[in-house]
Amino acid sequence: MSGTVVDGEVLEVDAPHKLVITWRMAIDPAMAAEGFTKLTYEIEAGRDGVSKLSVIHDVSGRPGHGAMVAGDKQGPGTGAGWIWILSDLKTMLENGTRM
Repeated sequence: MSGTVVDGEVLEVDAPHKLVITWRMAIDPAMAAEGFTKLTYEIEAGRDGVSKLSVIHDVSGRPGHGAMVAGDKQGPGTGAGWIWILSDLKTMLENGTRM
């Protein structure tokens, strides 16, 4: 087994507005076998220096990936998936520390 946890490649860049990549959980053989998902980040400038970040993760046909990014594999309340990742990003941007 390699030390690679996730892998993918860049499909599209429109800096600083959009990034589209492929993504998969490579460290888990079952999820690696599901193949790649498509992950899109979109950033829109707003008023007063506020920006809107949209994260679109297409996990169609990838049930293992879907369960993982939803946080279902860790159990209720343990923190995982996009909710945990984006909450940590918000904390980092607000005060420079991790949750």
